[in-house]
Amino acid sequence: MDKILLVDDDPEVSSVLGEFLEREGYQVEVAHSAEEGESKLRKGKFALLLTDIRMGGKSGLDLARVAKTINPHIEVIVISAIKDITMAIEAMKAGAFSYLLKPFYLEEVLSSVKNALERRRLRLQNIEYRQHLEMLVEERTKKLKYALQALRNSYLEILKVLVTTLDARDVETEGHSERVVDLSLKIAEKMGITDRDFLRDLRLGALLHDIGKIGIPDKILRKEGKLSPSEWEIMKEHVLIGYKIVSMVDFLKGASEIVLYHHERWDGKGYPQGLKEEQIPLGARIFAVADSFDAMIHNRVYRRAISIEDAREEIRRNSRTQFDPRVVEAFLSIPPERLESFGAKAAPKNIWDIPEFILDMA
Repeated sequence: MDKILLVDDDPEVSSVLGEFLEREGYQVEVAHSAEEGESKLRKGKFALLLTDIRMGGKSGLDLARVAKTINPHIEVIVISAIKDITMAIEAMKAGAFSYLLKPFYLEEVLSSVKNALERRRLRLQNIEYRQHLEMLVEERTKKLKYALQALRNSYLEILKVLVTTLDARDVETEGHSERVVDLSLKIAEKMGITDRDFLRDLRLGALLHDIGKIGIPDKILRKEGKLSPSEWEIMKEHVLIGYKIVSMVDFLKGASEIVLYHHERWDGKGYPQGLKEEQIPLGARIFAVADSFDAMIHNRVYRRAISIEDAREEIRRNSRTQFDPRVVEAFLSIPPERLESFGAKAAPKNIWDIPEFILDMA
């Protein structure tokens, strides 16, 4: 049961609000000053702090700041009779989830409490997933490094396992990672790129670009419909999780840049770092076009596929905003009939038939 600390120096308000929240199934403790509230925070474990701002002694904002130092995962809702945008901004800076004005409707308070606790639940769930993932990564990386030292010819099979693992969790994108390898390399060919190390890293990065989704909860990864803002923030962390996994392996260092930066945009409005133009590694810029094209011509839970011609036009339209114009030009030079092979659900049959690639990774 989620435990709430209610702090208000008005006994009538704290009584009414406390009884209401308890009827809704929450365990509530009441304090009548920020000082008393701080004492309770240090002694107990609370999921949510619901506090008035102006009280005798320390303010609710002071208490909110202290609460976050005592328990970084606590959510905070502040209540005030003062309609002041500056005060609201200060509350947000202090870590408040929401700012409620008195007099308030009890249902409004309940809605805010539910939303705050849901955000907390998602954050804790993600932390748990990441901690579990870190243990798996640490254990499996040791085994992987040993295997690479002893059996160089096992590289390809290891990559197959990683990609297949992701496909098993996200069946709707099955074959996506392998398909975008072929298209990424085709774009690189059109750009006249022949450097073997670059092409190796491009191939590996394309294969493993979404491996970080292993660390995203199924509830978010497989959700039908639009993600909430808090869910989207968690989803965006897949590039950081993936980078952490891939960059631990020596021969995947170059590929890890594609894993990390494949959602950056030419105009600087992407993530995770907001890089722009040529600040973004070339491999990530090439892959971004291939990835977007493949996503558009295949069905997803949140939308239907579009035609190859419409997808080509969408890529063209987003040149100089989302995509590197030089990469777009190379992509558009690929004949439409050649692009039709990417409409198939299955991956290209020859995608793993690359023995010279294995030798180059040593």
